[in-house]
Amino acid sequence: MRHNNPELNRKLVSLLLSVGGIAGVAVALSTEVSILNREFSANRGIAALMGVFAFVFGLCTWTGIELWRKKPAAFRWAQILLIAQIPSLSAPGFAYQFYTGLTLYLSLSTQPNVVTGFEFQLGSALRIQISPEIEGFVLGLNLIAIMALYLLGKSR
Repeated sequence: MRHNNPELNRKLVSLLLSVGGIAGVAVALSTEVSILNREFSANRGIAALMGVFAFVFGLCTWTGIELWRKKPAAFRWAQILLIAQIPSLSAPGFAYQFYTGLTLYLSLSTQPNVVTGFEFQLGSALRIQISPEIEGFVLGLNLIAIMALYLLGKSR
């Protein structure tokens, strides 16, 4: 017989968001400092974008901590953040990927040089790229985010 433990489910999702968020903030801020140490005028747009990324990861950290504390608003924010982590998309000229903590993507691709299948990554990333160098289509689903969203629903 399967036993559902809502408290454990909530805490696992909380840890995924908060620890992954801390890692993301650290990477975003260190990248921003590195950018700002170069010529500022040429890189201020990228530095501002890193600040936005640090804010998003900070929101993940805050949501994870508030979820641990069982704050009602944190459940809603956790759902939003997990839904944003489900897709990974690359289309001609555009790419998007966002995850905190870890990810297991199931991906399909039209590009011959991109492996279709599973991809596991540990860490945190937020990638929004607009570039003519991006070709073909890759669609991925973050199975960890889907599972976390399911566990969050079971924890209510």
